[in-house]
Amino acid sequence: MSNENQHWIPKFLVKNFTDTDGRVYCLNIETDTVTKPPPKYAASRAGFNEFQINGEIISFEDKLEKIETQAAPVLKKIVTSKSLAWLTEKQKRKVADFMAAQSFRTDTFYKSMELGSSRQEFGPLFVELWQSAFLVAEEIAHRQWALMVIEHDGVFYLGDHPLVLQLTENPSAATELGFDVEGVEAFMPLAPKCALYMPCVSVSQQILSGYEDAQRNLSNPRSVGYRLRLLELSRHVSRNSKPFYEALTRGVPLPAVVENVDNLNYLQCYWSHAAIYSNLRDFTFAKHVFSRSPQYRKTPKVSIRRGTMLIPC
Repeated sequence: MSNENQHWIPKFLVKNFTDTDGRVYCLNIETDTVTKPPPKYAASRAGFNEFQINGEIISFEDKLEKIETQAAPVLKKIVTSKSLAWLTEKQKRKVADFMAAQSFRTDTFYKSMELGSSRQEFGPLFVELWQSAFLVAEEIAHRQWALMVIEHDGVFYLGDHPLVLQLTENPSAATELGFDVEGVEAFMPLAPKCALYMPCVSVSQQILSGYEDAQRNLSNPRSVGYRLRLLELSRHVSRNSKPFYEALTRGVPLPAVVENVDNLNYLQCYWSHAAIYSNLRDFTFAKHVFSRSPQYRKTPKVSIRRGTMLIPC
């Protein structure tokens, strides 16, 4: 195996979460201790992206780096512009390819398979996942995206498995999670103040059609026969759905309220394996999550369906 330090979270993404000195605060989720490594040594290990397959050492470092190189400038522009309005389908696919690989390239994913230190056993599975990643990328690219932007003092964490999934309407009822599962929404922090939100197609269509129906009712109240309850409901839907509608259809930023930030940071804690990263030293929220749910200090167990999706065990 190579002595080269290889990342499971790309260095360019970790850099987005650094403090003014170029280092990133790191919370050890087992001990609650905080360190401050440079991005070069965060979420990485020597030879991590190399596997022994059929007696031969196979490296995926160059392949992963190629995907990162394609996606990095797009993600940088998303963060700096705080907008998706300019995003083309080609650029969106580059980011989708990156996220598809990110969904299984982490140490969290490796440890969740309970393979211990058997990199030899994990190698063929990684190859299978790599070969089927384009299917996941298609599911991701097919979704409508919104950019969540924090306009208050809060910040998003970066967990060591940053692409997270949630059955948002009823999280406790989830028996499986995947980009092809109806109702499952995806989130990925890009910077302390920016995160991608990717609802499933059914959720985004519900948001869009609900807002459009409400607008039609409000523009022509005679069509609802002056039914005050329906008019008031339409006003409520229009008021609450407008930010989501504009974010999904026009690419404008979606203001992230405190509840949105807490939810995403909670998911970063839940899906993490060893560390949470931030540009701030204050990990009060994360420590509270791990204190109330100490089982989250251990890697979540998953299995594979059709070689691509995650299922909590």
